[in-house]
Amino acid sequence: MENAKDSLIEIFKTEDGSNSLLRKDIEESYHSHFGALTETNTIYIDYGYNYFCSLNNAPQINVLEIGFGTGLNAIATLKNSNQRSIFYQTIELYPISASIAERLNYGEILSLKKEFDLLHKCDWEKIVEITPDFKIKKCEANACDFDFGKDVFDVVYFDAFSPDKDSDLWSEDMMKNIYDACKQGAVLTTYCCKGEIKRRMKKAGFTIAKLPGPKGKREILRAEKK
Repeated sequence: MENAKDSLIEIFKTEDGSNSLLRKDIEESYHSHFGALTETNTIYIDYGYNYFCSLNNAPQINVLEIGFGTGLNAIATLKNSNQRSIFYQTIELYPISASIAERLNYGEILSLKKEFDLLHKCDWEKIVEITPDFKIKKCEANACDFDFGKDVFDVVYFDAFSPDKDSDLWSEDMMKNIYDACKQGAVLTTYCCKGEIKRRMKKAGFTIAKLPGPKGKREILRAEKK
């Protein structure tokens, strides 16, 4: 039997064959209907993780994700690790249930079903080894109140719900907290390209670039701590 939370979530298939979720209570999907995997690969892997790797030869990369959601960004990062050791810290206030996670098809598409299942089944609030080179710590928390530390992260995936739906996560204070948590040379990417968000990121100290988005998204943002 589905619980109350599950009843608010609808699973749908995007144009590239990968699944995504719709939160019916706030009328917002986790990914574009043009392609969940395409969106993740473009915004977070190509423009974020791979871009950082192209500029740095660090053997270990610390990734911070705001919004674990479906786990797609995490499994895509594992898939594209480029022979680096990864520590992946992710924050999620409303984790999806096991029954919803089991119906997502990312593990099959990326040939990492065992690893994808483990990402969702592993304990929260603990560092868990998914593979010898990929460790994750999932925290069920409000990112606005989270202590990220100072100079910790190399790559940031800012993948929260939109500012219209979750404005606190896009505040000036939040951007400053993320900036402080980044190491020098860190890279942040996000799907949101609103003028006010760009201004807040710049005020926090980031250098901003607009980049062509995936299908259905004209532009996205990449921010660097230079």
